[in-house]
Amino acid sequence: MRKVLPDLNELIRLKEQGYTDDQIAEPYDVKGQAVNKALTRGGYYTQAVSRKAIEEAIPWTVKRTPGAGSHHNTYIGKGVMAFLRVAMGDEKAKDSHRIVAKRLNARLVREKKVIDYDPTTDEGFKLVDREERDGDLIFRWPADRPLPEGEVLEAITLFDA
Repeated sequence: MRKVLPDLNELIRLKEQGYTDDQIAEPYDVKGQAVNKALTRGGYYTQAVSRKAIEEAIPWTVKRTPGAGSHHNTYIGKGVMAFLRVAMGDEKAKDSHRIVAKRLNARLVREKKVIDYDPTTDEGFKLVDREERDGDLIFRWPADRPLPEGEVLEAITLFDA
């Protein structure tokens, strides 16, 4: 038996009435994820900036392990992710992400720092003194990697540079 959701207009009407995806899904014997997917496909929800897009903006392969030890979960690592989500226009970024991004941007400007990465350390990401070659980038871009262009370059550039 194929599980069928109501049409997009009905889904939107239910969302506008304040129902959660899970509440909408229940009478149709589907999961809230199916409602979310239908609403996203229909343009009601905007897509979040994907992890892949964010990782394309980071010039290093960042250590990712389950639980503790992942460099994505360090203080600066979380700041980098928030900064990139906001800079890439992720409409699903929370206010807390915007605050973290703004604070990281301000710190990099105020302290004349740039973000570098050393996979052999516990923290991974680190702040180092900004050099002329860094320009207005948030990262110390590796010499052996081509600098991105367009939206990705804009996303790794200080906000008020």
